[in-house]
Amino acid sequence: MEKLKMKLSQAVTMNVQPTTLTSSSGWVTLEWSGVSQPTKDDWIGVYSPASADFKSNSPVKYQFANYSKEYLSTGAGSMRFFLVNMRADYIFALFQNGTSYPILISVSNTVAFSFPNQPLQGHLALTPNEGEMRIMWASGDNNIQSVKWGTQTGVYQFTSNAQMTTYKSDDLCGPPAKDFGWRDPGHLFNTVMNNLQPGKQYFYVYGSESIGWSTEASFFQPPSVASASGITFVAYGDMGKGEMDDTLEHWEEVPSLNTTRNVLAQIDDLDLVLHIGDIAYAVGFSSQWDEFMNQIEPVATQVPYMTLPGNHERDFPKSGSFYNGTDSGGECGVPFEHRFLMPNNLHNQTWYSFNFGNVHFVMMSTELDFRKGSAQYNWIQADLSSVDRSLTPWVIFSGHRPMYIDSTNYDIPAGDQTVAALLRESLEESLIKYQVDLALWGHHHSYQRSCPVFNQTCASNPNINYPVHVVIGMAGMSLSTNLQDIPPAWAVTVDDTEFGYSKLSTTSKNLHFQYFSNTR
Repeated sequence: MEKLKMKLSQAVTMNVQPTTLTSSSGWVTLEWSGVSQPTKDDWIGVYSPASADFKSNSPVKYQFANYSKEYLSTGAGSMRFFLVNMRADYIFALFQNGTSYPILISVSNTVAFSFPNQPLQGHLALTPNEGEMRIMWASGDNNIQSVKWGTQTGVYQFTSNAQMTTYKSDDLCGPPAKDFGWRDPGHLFNTVMNNLQPGKQYFYVYGSESIGWSTEASFFQPPSVASASGITFVAYGDMGKGEMDDTLEHWEEVPSLNTTRNVLAQIDDLDLVLHIGDIAYAVGFSSQWDEFMNQIEPVATQVPYMTLPGNHERDFPKSGSFYNGTDSGGECGVPFEHRFLMPNNLHNQTWYSFNFGNVHFVMMSTELDFRKGSAQYNWIQADLSSVDRSLTPWVIFSGHRPMYIDSTNYDIPAGDQTVAALLRESLEESLIKYQVDLALWGHHHSYQRSCPVFNQTCASNPNINYPVHVVIGMAGMSLSTNLQDIPPAWAVTVDDTEFGYSKLSTTSKNLHFQYFSNTR
């Protein structure tokens, strides 16, 4: 927006109501009039904080003024916007002359939140220890905050003070994250609820007496690994976030709203969510993290929300990423790693494993070196070799970029087929050696399932335990259609037409995989 020109018109008026929102999010109505020569290139930017410099800050979102049907004929319009509490007030600005060479002609009054520092964006995650559950949240206040929990609604016998972290623009790697996409993330809190009993329901709130407490949420503590209990969980990749008011940003993953709603509708049947890379698609626009965290909060406050990094969280030149691309928009993993603390998750070592019920989960990073002899490769060997199949008879392996993929992308170094070949060369023998049952991948925005496969060849003997590979990158981002004319011989199903998510259930002898389409 460096080419922005200011030409404020006294004839144009903009008014937004209500001017105060009392909850963590809500709808406002903007009305404007007096534009003498309206065109289809006129647009409305939504900014927060209201003091933001329009020249050097990207809007949180925007919409073309002719989204209001009467605008082109009257120079007046009305539009509803959905706003999320980002710890500051909002303002609306009307521009003409398009987005490349905009001319600012009017600004509105401001919209504030009654409790800008309220604790928000709660999400659960497992720790390396049984009997624990981590809770993370964000706030505009940096004073001591806590989680309180107990076994009855409204009765909290236990308290744990939280640690506070944050990150600054200087911690990021490049544009737009460091400049016009930057927005202060507030203060990020995390702590652990401990001495939890397997299978028991716990009720909790987080925050403080000075800023208030969150809405009460609850979760069931996972079963003990020693019980070898079966579990049910949802898995997907490449979801992002969508705008309920149909506004626009750099990208919009509107189908993600259906994925979130459909998963929430099944939440009482779920023990866990796996989101395997390409999380918010913020790619350097910090406000998108706030909106994503708000979207998943109803799900992530009830079950652990376990993640791993994708290219749009991690990749940036000279940052240690394996491919040296620019896909993270200058974030190079910093916002992701601050917001999602996973078991044994360290900066530049975002791989980990965990046991949950009768499943051992291995979560690798395809964005960091995984070749033979690398630190990650050695960790994978040690982890897989230590699995006790009497406790966790099922082993599920996950990464973002797929090892098996139907795609025409052979680009070097980061094309789908180029990376798949390197993953097979580096890790496929380990999956066979340690009898991995299922491998889950994302990155390609489609649903693809293989036969039990090794070396691109389906098992000829049904008693041979080769892993099945499933690509589940169809949760929200626009679908990938670069499929080969003839599907690979190992492909059982390839679908690039539907958004959705997968649901998996285990017993001691069976692993049941379901694909749910959001269109049904």
